[in-house]
Amino acid sequence: MGWQSFVADADAVLDEHGLARLHHRVLYAVVRTPGIGVGELAAALGISRQALHRPLTDLRGRDLIAVEVSERSKRERELSATAAGRELERAATGPQLAHLEAVFESAGPAAAEGWRLVMRGLSAEAVAQAPQATRHLIEGEAGHG
Repeated sequence: MGWQSFVADADAVLDEHGLARLHHRVLYAVVRTPGIGVGELAAALGISRQALHRPLTDLRGRDLIAVEVSERSKRERELSATAAGRELERAATGPQLAHLEAVFESAGPAAAEGWRLVMRGLSAEAVAQAPQATRHLIEGEAGHG
């Protein structure tokens, strides 16, 4: 029940746009890591490049993500969110962050810090295995709340 309550607002925003949670995950990561490569993004999300293809195509087609050839390698593509993509990501993530803040305020500082410690413990292996370029995505999720 708690998880459903937490994702309900984001799901409603995504549904209005015909998008799913994977689209939100992609937008979340790209907004926080402008210029991220497709391979780095797939690794950060724990999915294959093939699994990433459809949501990226959807987001590009809706002008929510821009794709450019990398200066490092002409074979690599770099992703960035458009203004519309950043706005949609904020609309989906904002209520979740507000929900967490309200719960932390109600629970008190000791409970909030306990939750952060648990989340850091749960994410330690993922953080250790994450590419350096995207490690902040996991650390931020575990640490913020």
